[in-house]
Amino acid sequence: MVRIMAALALAMLFAAQGAFAEDGGDPLAEAMERNPERLAARLVDLVAGFGGPLGLTAAGIEEHIALERAAARASALRRLWAMDLDGDGTVLRAELAVSQRAASARARGRMERQFAAADLNRDGGLDPAEMAADGQAAALAALDEGEAALLRASLRLDGDGDGALTADELRAALARLDQEA
Repeated sequence: MVRIMAALALAMLFAAQGAFAEDGGDPLAEAMERNPERLAARLVDLVAGFGGPLGLTAAGIEEHIALERAAARASALRRLWAMDLDGDGTVLRAELAVSQRAASARARGRMERQFAAADLNRDGGLDPAEMAADGQAAALAALDEGEAALLRASLRLDGDGDGALTADELRAALARLDQEA
């Protein structure tokens, strides 16, 4: 019941601001309905981590999205490059096998899955383009477009409409939701 009331309050807040998406889907309202506590914690962290002196702006959200994706991409690429034993920019199945012998059982499985997923042409080797594609896939898996839309939609909680969400505005929006619940 609390979640339904919170979602209704959020919907009323957005409707008052004219903020519903034209297609009727609203990632922020949906996230609030699913798990309002998790959403609140995530937004507080986002404002604190990427908000400047005036608050969290669209640019801050885009920086967060880019950094999350870059970290995932770098992690995926690091794992592949660590298997490039001769440093030629490609990873052959033989190099994978040597790398797996030195890895834990859990790591061997992850290495096999990553290699198989990245070997797009199924030739038993990874070329630089396949490795780059694997890195990009990891980036999008870490923070997909749905999650990015949710983060962008959080700016609708900007109480004074100045384009920056402050911690106080976020707390006020959440307090309104709590009062309605």
